[in-house]
Amino acid sequence: MVPDLRPKLAFVLFLSVCAFAFDWQILLPLIALVLLFPFALPSYHPASDRARHLFFRFILFSIAISGAIIVLNGWILQTGERVEVLPGISLFSDGLLFGVRTAARLLLLSFSVLLFFSSTPIPTCINALQQSGLPRTVVLMLLLTLHFLDSLPERINRIFMAQEARGAPVRAGFISRTKAFFSILSPLLLSSIAESVDRGVALELRGFLLEMAPSAKPELPAQPFSPLTILLLAASFFILVISIARWLLP
Repeated sequence: MVPDLRPKLAFVLFLSVCAFAFDWQILLPLIALVLLFPFALPSYHPASDRARHLFFRFILFSIAISGAIIVLNGWILQTGERVEVLPGISLFSDGLLFGVRTAARLLLLSFSVLLFFSSTPIPTCINALQQSGLPRTVVLMLLLTLHFLDSLPERINRIFMAQEARGAPVRAGFISRTKAFFSILSPLLLSSIAESVDRGVALELRGFLLEMAPSAKPELPAQPFSPLTILLLAASFFILVISIARWLLP
């Protein structure tokens, strides 16, 4: 039986609406709540050890990027009072506040999407899309895209190793890594396109498209929306309507 992913998707929608509707004082507790979900709820546990490792690496990377956004805004937007963040280094309060708002929205959006994909294996996601009645070509395209994104770090590492074997200093420093990044784009894109075509042909030969055809299997009865899904969708709609009304009305 394919698990119902609609509560997770409704939760991502709810957090996305909250990211644009509320100020940073409310978004920070929501971010902390999202980070606690993989430990508190079994349905949100990372699907594998690799997903868990990538989840925590992405959290650290996002926090570093958010700190850079806050500092840059505090330095560029020179309005408001000066705030001394370090001895001899002062930033502007309005810029810092704007950076905190922007960083909080980006963190909540990225963490909510990351939580969904890290806790949902690709086959489960594809089966759920297949059962939802999406066209088989769309499901196949999503399957190939998700597989490409999942294997992208390994592909880049293989290209780096191949260039190192040829004597290219791709890991010598920041400048070398920057030059190597542009040099790997061509083989990365060409190999990805070739493998996507081969994988699509292999799936077709194995009957993947036939299994997804409407006549291949009887239609399953539509599952009713769970109370949690209805509650999250209703809350998202209510918050969205209130936000639009506050924006339109003086």
